[in-house]
Amino acid sequence: SSSEYARGGCASTHGDVYSYGIVLLEMLTGKRPTDPLFVNELNIVSFVEMSFPDQILQVIDTPLQEEFEDSTETNMVTENRAYQCIFALLQVALSCTRQLPNDRMTMREAASKIRVIKTSYASGKPRDASVM
Repeated sequence: SSSEYARGGCASTHGDVYSYGIVLLEMLTGKRPTDPLFVNELNIVSFVEMSFPDQILQVIDTPLQEEFEDSTETNMVTENRAYQCIFALLQVALSCTRQLPNDRMTMREAASKIRVIKTSYASGKPRDASVM
C-alpha cells in the first residue's frame, strides 16, 4: 500500500510526510506501490534505495530518462541539470519515507527543499539542494 495508514498506522504528520514521499517516488519512477514488481520485501521505497545514489537511471521513469539522452557518458549524465534535479527530488522522497517516523523530514522541510530544487533547476544555476 502507498501509506502507513493502510497498514493500520494512526493518522499523524509522520504518516502524511511518508505518503508525500511515496507520491514523489511514484512520479519519479512511474511505478505504483501495487506494481507486480513489488513482492516479498521489495517495495517502491526499497526499489529506489537499492539504486540510490549511483544507479538512479535504473529506477526513474523512461520519459524522465529521455532528459539525459544527450549525455551518454556517466560523468556527463551526472552533470546534467535534469539529472541533478531528479537526484535531489529522490533524496527528498527517501528522506520522507524512512522507516522510523522520527527520522523523516517534516513537511515544512520537504516543501522548503522542493522550493530550492525548483528555483535551482528553473534558473539553471546549481545550488546545494542536498538533503541527506
